[in-house]
Amino acid sequence: MTPVLSLSQLPEGHLHKAKVGDYDVLLANLKGEIYAVENKCSHYQLPLDGGSLCEHRLRCPFHHACFDIRTGEQLEAPGMDGLPRFEVTIKDDQIHVSDKPVDQNGPEKLVEAYTGNASSSDHYTYAVVGGGTAAAYGVEAIRANDPEGSILMVSEEELPPYDRTKVSKAFMQGDDSVYTLPLRDAEFYQKIGVDFRGGAQVRSLNVQGNELTLSDGQTITYDRVLLASGAKPRQLKVSGSDLEGVCSVREAQDALTAREKAGEGAEVVIIGGSFIGLETAMSLGKRGARITVVTPEEVLFEKVFGKQVGLFVRDLHDQAGVTFELESKVEEIKGRDGHVTGVVLDNGKELPADLVVVGIGVQPATKYVEGIAFRDDHSLTVDGHLAVHGDGTWAAGDIATYPDREGMVRIEHWKVAGQQGRVAGRNMAGKSEPYLMVPYFWTNQQGTNLRYVGHGTDYDDIVFDGTPGEGPFLAFYVKDSHVQACLGVKRDSDVAAVNELMAIGKMPPVNDLRGQDWLGRCRSI
Repeated sequence: MTPVLSLSQLPEGHLHKAKVGDYDVLLANLKGEIYAVENKCSHYQLPLDGGSLCEHRLRCPFHHACFDIRTGEQLEAPGMDGLPRFEVTIKDDQIHVSDKPVDQNGPEKLVEAYTGNASSSDHYTYAVVGGGTAAAYGVEAIRANDPEGSILMVSEEELPPYDRTKVSKAFMQGDDSVYTLPLRDAEFYQKIGVDFRGGAQVRSLNVQGNELTLSDGQTITYDRVLLASGAKPRQLKVSGSDLEGVCSVREAQDALTAREKAGEGAEVVIIGGSFIGLETAMSLGKRGARITVVTPEEVLFEKVFGKQVGLFVRDLHDQAGVTFELESKVEEIKGRDGHVTGVVLDNGKELPADLVVVGIGVQPATKYVEGIAFRDDHSLTVDGHLAVHGDGTWAAGDIATYPDREGMVRIEHWKVAGQQGRVAGRNMAGKSEPYLMVPYFWTNQQGTNLRYVGHGTDYDDIVFDGTPGEGPFLAFYVKDSHVQACLGVKRDSDVAAVNELMAIGKMPPVNDLRGQDWLGRCRSI
């Protein structure tokens, strides 16, 4: 045990970081009890001491993974694991911490818990359709609550579930192999008894008959199924859209294609001013390509973030050398010898192009599902426990429209998909857990991180604390004196605290949003 701090120096509700041997440790005083976990988020290994502590919930300030400070258990995605926990003792007003963790809270628990038979068959206790984050969290939640049941996971991609958020950011900018992306390796799934079938496709799935058919004709039955097939990029329906050098950015292979063609001096046209489109503009620009973004919008992200923030984002890209063709649409994509050479706009202007990236949104991948009604956008309606109408079926991620604080919504966020997969998996294994997480996403626009919590569906006012372009700021999206969402730039700790307060319904009145001590407000709960 190592003495690190006197008890009187750590007030209730406060955090303190300390070095203990080879570990960076985070201490917390929760109602007079002292707890210690590793000061390193299990998601991207970033420090947690700038996060928020609200009751027993420790929230990472960067990507909003949430942990139980008492046990290290992960409460909310992202990051697959909990935090290593250290033993704490108090001697003569001195806090002592164990030199090594007493609980790693890692994947070894699932491996040790598995007691079933991993052999494949034509019938499984659980089937999971999809190979994304919802599927990854789903199978681990199932296994954590059912050590014996057989699990099938079917993915169209060869890779095990991977961190798709990196595809348009770090992975596209660098030269890493696709094998650096998976959240877990294939061997891990074998160890916990998951029959992972990469490169396979579900041709049809009948939820009434508990039966799915693969593209090779094999028919498999199951007891319970998680539909987590995600979304497919919308296709641009103009002449030339099938030329070589025209691609979307959704999968790892898309990023490989883009970075091979977008070297120094290459002409790249991004069609669509979406988050993915502009992250791609940033990443390929860093590879030396000349970037032009074509979008029908007059102001970027105006509908989601408002005009002032939209102009701020535009300025970030202007400074990085990105060219914009606003209020424009693509009429035709031209090519020579089967490869793209240019893009023709509706105003007659022609842009040279060695690569065209289409980022005009996605649509739920549900065409394979039979025996249930779709919504107008082809998503599936789920209840508060993520169950689809009918026995034995759950849905999570991009295909699920679910009841949120702001009404029925479908949200295409990495964190939402992961947490929905986890909750659905637990419920498939016999739990009855409601899905209550406040939505959150982040985007990197030319090195500036925008962090957004909540879901501003139809706000009628924006309350700013700080000014976009002049320094750190928060923007609160308000509807009828109710905060629907909050966007933060360089206010990471504050956004983490706002997330907690929104989750427990303890946000201050709209008139008091400016100048708040958000971390202090969390400590006072």
